[in-house]
Amino acid sequence: MVKTTIDIDDERWKRFSIKVIEDYGGRKKNDVIEGLVEVFLKDPKVAEGLQNWLKNEKKRQAKE
Repeated sequence: MVKTTIDIDDERWKRFSIKVIEDYGGRKKNDVIEGLVEVFLKDPKVAEGLQNWLKNEKKRQAKE
């Protein structure tokens, strides 16, 4: 088991937390993140979508 720290925009984390609570109940964020990592590792389309998001995010940050 690994414990880690990640930096996420406050507003994005808040929206994620609310969505997880609405869909899966409280205290499930770790389970959802673990599931997302597993899907990312198994599904090439997810990795492709992430690459697109990263490219767009980089452009957005450059504009700021």
